[in-house]
Amino acid sequence: MLKCSACGRENDDTFRFCLDCGKPLGPAEPDQAAPTDPEASVATGQMPASAPHPAPEPQPAAEAAPQPAPEPAPQPTAEAAPVPEPAPAQPPEPEPAPEPVPEATAPQADGAGACPKCGAAAHPGDVFCASCGQNLKDAPKAKSTMFMHTPSPDQAGKPKIRLVLIKPDGSEGTVFTLAEKTAIGRTQGMIMFPKDPYISPKHAELRSEGDKLVIEDLHSLNGVYRKMTAEEQISPGTYFRIGRQLLRLEVPGEFQPLPVKAPEGDDSQYWGSPAPNVWARLVQVLEGGKIGEIHLLTQGEVIIGREDGGVRFPEDGFISSSHCKLTNSGGECRLADLGSSNGTYLRIRGSHELGKGDRIQIGNQVLRIDIS
Repeated sequence: MLKCSACGRENDDTFRFCLDCGKPLGPAEPDQAAPTDPEASVATGQMPASAPHPAPEPQPAAEAAPQPAPEPAPQPTAEAAPVPEPAPAQPPEPEPAPEPVPEATAPQADGAGACPKCGAAAHPGDVFCASCGQNLKDAPKAKSTMFMHTPSPDQAGKPKIRLVLIKPDGSEGTVFTLAEKTAIGRTQGMIMFPKDPYISPKHAELRSEGDKLVIEDLHSLNGVYRKMTAEEQISPGTYFRIGRQLLRLEVPGEFQPLPVKAPEGDDSQYWGSPAPNVWARLVQVLEGGKIGEIHLLTQGEVIIGREDGGVRFPEDGFISSSHCKLTNSGGECRLADLGSSNGTYLRIRGSHELGKGDRIQIGNQVLRIDIS
């Protein structure tokens, strides 16, 4: 062990600088270190400056015959002729950079860090570097590298859900990343469409429920519609959209009588068309919530389209020739899309579960669910 002459700390033999005060560690005390070159010790009166380096070649002053061992080396006096100064243990050149401490004896950092100057490992409590003497407390700290990791099992198994806006020409527009709960509206929510007057201030909410995605209509005026992917049963009061048409299925109800009063004493019956066997009626809902055309459904199967079927909308270019079909089987009404270009959208009631690729319509906005 090397004892620091400045602060008294004992340091490892391999250290070049004291860990506590940073002072260079000199050679061992005379009573602890054995001379490695007796002749150099007698000639110069000191040990070599650095034990690992070979002793320098003797200078001319050192070539004089050595004095007898029992007698001390002669000391110069003021009257004596000047004696050349003893040659330094090493050539008077700039001291070379300290050599790195060998790995076998270098202090282990145990994850604490390294010297910013020479890179030698350092213990957490070290104040100075044992290899180069750098002050470890005042040294500038290098920015640590961020820890890069793979997602935890919970995160890795959690799907990423996005909402993709579909433009009127069918191309994809803005992509929205969904949170656990994502509100959609005209002026409120994480996703807003401020220029769509048919969207309520806070219209709907998308939320994750375990591994499911659910959309809920927040009591909006115009509702939330989802694109049908298979035939479904519907009931009276159901709204659905095809092209630019909003249609409502209703029970047939009683036929409204005309305000006609028979003359007094006339007991004849009022003549008219034969009363049809109506199982439902289809009501066209106009802009502003007004009633448009009313179609009485008497056949067990009714095709709705632009050119074909019992109910036609020839002026609507967004409706396919044969767009969708209503059927009545034993009093059960079912609605199916017939492979139309723009699809048939059914209004949800309350909340509804969605899956990958499903499309929803809010106001005039069509959005697709993307799950990966």
